[in-house]
Amino acid sequence: MTATGLHARRWRLVRGEGTYVADVALSDQLSLGVVRSQDAHGYIRSIGTAAASETPGVVAVLTARDLDVVPHIPVRKTPFPGMEHRLQPVLATERVRYVGEPVAVVLAEDVYAAEAAVEQVDVQVDPLPAVVDARADAPSIYGDDLDNVLCHYHARAGDVDAAFAQAAVVVRETFRTGRHTGLPIETRGLVARWREDGDLEVWGPAKFVHWTRGVLASMLDVPVERVHCHRVDVGGMFGPRGEFYPEDFLVPWAARVVGRPVKWIEDRREHLVATNHSREQVHDYELAVAADGTLLGYRDRVVVDMGAYPRPIGGRVPELVVETLPGPYRWHTFDVVCEGVASNKTPVGTVRGPAAFEANFVRERAIDIAAGELGADPVALRRQNLIPRHEIPYRREFACEIAPIEYDSGDYPRILDRIVAEGDIAGMRNRARVRRDVGFGFACFVEPSGIGVAETVAARLDAHGCFELSTSASEVGQGLEEMILRVATDALGVAASQCRVTSGSSAHAGGTGTFGSRGAIFVGNAIHRACTSLVQEARSEVARRTSVPFDEIRAEPQGWVAGAHVVPWAALAPLEAHGGHEAEEPTWGFGCHAVEASVDRGTGIVDVQRLVVGYDCGRALDPAAVVGQLAGAAVQALGGTMLEELVFDAVGQPQVTSLMDYLVPTACEAPEIMAVVCEDEPAPGNPLGVKGAGEAGVAGVAPAIANAVVDAFGLGAARGCTELPLRPERVAALSTLSPSAPHAAASAAMTPIVASRVKRIVACATILAVGAFGAIVIGRRRRRSSSR
Repeated sequence: MTATGLHARRWRLVRGEGTYVADVALSDQLSLGVVRSQDAHGYIRSIGTAAASETPGVVAVLTARDLDVVPHIPVRKTPFPGMEHRLQPVLATERVRYVGEPVAVVLAEDVYAAEAAVEQVDVQVDPLPAVVDARADAPSIYGDDLDNVLCHYHARAGDVDAAFAQAAVVVRETFRTGRHTGLPIETRGLVARWREDGDLEVWGPAKFVHWTRGVLASMLDVPVERVHCHRVDVGGMFGPRGEFYPEDFLVPWAARVVGRPVKWIEDRREHLVATNHSREQVHDYELAVAADGTLLGYRDRVVVDMGAYPRPIGGRVPELVVETLPGPYRWHTFDVVCEGVASNKTPVGTVRGPAAFEANFVRERAIDIAAGELGADPVALRRQNLIPRHEIPYRREFACEIAPIEYDSGDYPRILDRIVAEGDIAGMRNRARVRRDVGFGFACFVEPSGIGVAETVAARLDAHGCFELSTSASEVGQGLEEMILRVATDALGVAASQCRVTSGSSAHAGGTGTFGSRGAIFVGNAIHRACTSLVQEARSEVARRTSVPFDEIRAEPQGWVAGAHVVPWAALAPLEAHGGHEAEEPTWGFGCHAVEASVDRGTGIVDVQRLVVGYDCGRALDPAAVVGQLAGAAVQALGGTMLEELVFDAVGQPQVTSLMDYLVPTACEAPEIMAVVCEDEPAPGNPLGVKGAGEAGVAGVAPAIANAVVDAFGLGAARGCTELPLRPERVAALSTLSPSAPHAAASAAMTPIVASRVKRIVACATILAVGAFGAIVIGRRRRRSSSR
């Protein structure tokens, strides 16, 4: 699928012309249904398939017994030693370890028959105790020879004990972040077909096209060049949607077994119990601060609940926690122990802003508590401790398996000052002082982007004078294709209507994937290089044909002017150039979030009224897209801060399995958002100077809101708001800590999202009532007039 020109790209999806994986319909296609465990933990006694096999329309019911060897989902990133013994089988064999784990698949003529047959498969499980608290000293969910610790990191620097000994203020607090997921609009899905020549075609992979292709080839024992991943439109990804899951093997395997194309589309309940979760962490955090406000050091003991198996991301989330905890500050010392621990819950992966959401909440909330105890201004305290410009590049070492990181660019104090000025932070703080129900919160962060080592793209000129720009990276709603067009048209000097973008297909040989806010950095720079090479090649060819000196040839949108000669682009076809970009280390952007929020002390309902998102993006290739990314990410983080939580009961049963229970922010809950986009510090590691912007909007929202809530209660140094999400009962409980509270905490009957919608209903009812009253009055007047 292609996008031609900026206008076509913008309006194609609006006109309903997209092709998503659910739209792919192949001749003689079967529907696949997944039989999932209803038990969190236990031994499989039997799987009865007879009744399902007799269901009308059913073609086959397959279990692990139908596989000669049951493959396991491999780890792509950070395979901590011993993790390879805890990988997830594509179908449960002897034991199930979470509700939603695939146990069998059903193939039927249509989705309705498949769903009916799934209900007829009788899975008998002898239950075992479920581990639902990763911090507990619980029996292993893997067996006697393996414990529940999937990965362990101990990072340290300096003499932390000495730092705490000289501290004037020590903050000790336990912080918790609730479990949630990315929840894209489009759920997961896959379509697979085996061609007569033995090649496999799949529709659906988007995040790691080439890695997925390689894993499938290995699992199915076919040459990798015989697996073809086709591009489809994607309705959001946000981390979890594009990973490799059991279904990504089961669909093409089932298609090979039955000799027909197979399609599977996940429903929303499946999505909430089977797609990667994230965020659930507990931090026992200590912060040491000197009397003059210097941040001396910190300790943290972190447990990351990893769920039942390591997903392909491996131990990257715990690793990211350790990397993110220092933030933009100049620490003297720290000591962090971070463990990723298994439980009988849905496995964990990455969600937009992985670890940044959690670690920044812990650090920035603790800094606000310390500021309250010192009687210091929280913004000034942060500015005082920022890494100064003259120390950047700034290198951090962790003295463990985690590689050092280097903040490559940025003038943090100056950027903070700019965000404070342009974001009207003074006005926000003044309003918080005047109104007793309004609070102000602030947070700082640094955000890495541009990981994945390398990317290659191609630029081709055809006989019609059209430029085809191809990449295996995927357009997932982040504006990748439009960014490519902007970079290409700038480098080529042509109109967007002369360009065509192809993306997301394994037909393009090079590429790492779409993740980690890397598109503009890797694909953008690769496109820039490819188009620059194409221009040089074209100019050289014009010089050869016309004998006009190279430097005297002038480029025009439709071609080249060389003295008296005019050479159209089409006359130079075919031309082709490849471009690439490599980077061993990410680039780092600095940012701040500021929040103005009002709080109803009785109900605990928080209304975030204004949110400022300031970020150093290096260079904004598309300023409007950067603002949209920052604002969209901020609203997504608002959901995790205020509303979203995936809860499990004591036996591992998920309590949130629909959007009636899993609350997400809507336009009603979205506050006024102001984005301050800074382009003063281009990234030194790439020619375009760009830094990724897709996840920066997530980074500081949670601590800024929590700090604003505490400020609204006038609590200062109080240790409240240490658990996310900020449910009304948790917020209302702060009233018991505030001497100025007018009454004790009330029972919170309404969540923020319900309260907002109740207000809308009341407003609509009022409008309808007024309209009805007006209609009655007008009707009476008309009747009186007619009677006269």
